[in-house]
Amino acid sequence: MATPTGWQRRAILLFKSEKKLNAGRIVKNLMNKSVDEMKSTIITVSICDELALTHKPRTNDLTAHLENLKHQFIGQSELCFYHATLIVLLRRDYKPKEIFTEFEQLWHTESDYLLDHLSLRWIVSACDTFIDHSADMLRAAILMNITTLMTTLRVYETKQFLQRPSGSNSLPLVENNINALYRRDLPLYDGLTYFSVGSDDTLKNMRNRYERFYESDKLAATMLLSVFERLQSHQSAFSTMRSLHKCERSKWWLD
Repeated sequence: MATPTGWQRRAILLFKSEKKLNAGRIVKNLMNKSVDEMKSTIITVSICDELALTHKPRTNDLTAHLENLKHQFIGQSELCFYHATLIVLLRRDYKPKEIFTEFEQLWHTESDYLLDHLSLRWIVSACDTFIDHSADMLRAAILMNITTLMTTLRVYETKQFLQRPSGSNSLPLVENNINALYRRDLPLYDGLTYFSVGSDDTLKNMRNRYERFYESDKLAATMLLSVFERLQSHQSAFSTMRSLHKCERSKWWLD
């Protein structure tokens, strides 16, 4: 791999700093409120930046990203948005030990509330967060079942969508539906979206999490990844997504 040039190094540093800029202030503002206060405060249009109610492209700027995200929580409590904010901070690698401790404590004390009020999308994101950051490999292995279940379901729901209106279990796929999924995320249900064909990194992330289990049980992890790899070449929903994938960085199969 080529060594980054001076301007490339500066660009990388700028990218990383932008992803965490103002994180300390954001955390301080949120942690000034008690859990009960956040539960009782419902996010409304007036609380949100109204400009964020329109669709915006993804941004590296942390403040802008959270403002864009907040509108998805209109009608929900600030505690649900706080939970999402902790996940965003962890994904951007901001003080991971401290933030994960807060995240884990929130689930220990408010699991009933979170399971009742979070969409499936954010419950799955919480599972991913535990898998990525918890030292408890048994917990990670159990929660990996949820991630695998929901990812597989999304892939198969997407294949069904791509084969409408015929419903046939063979090609050709419906071109208009393919183009729709190339352009944007389409809602499925309960906060979930169809698989973003061409660029989705969900299966790549799932494979990376499977590989983490090598540390605990090499044999079991080898068997798991062997089965996962085999499914990429058979006529399955996974191979359908593979045939439409364009992003080399997020591919999830071995050549």
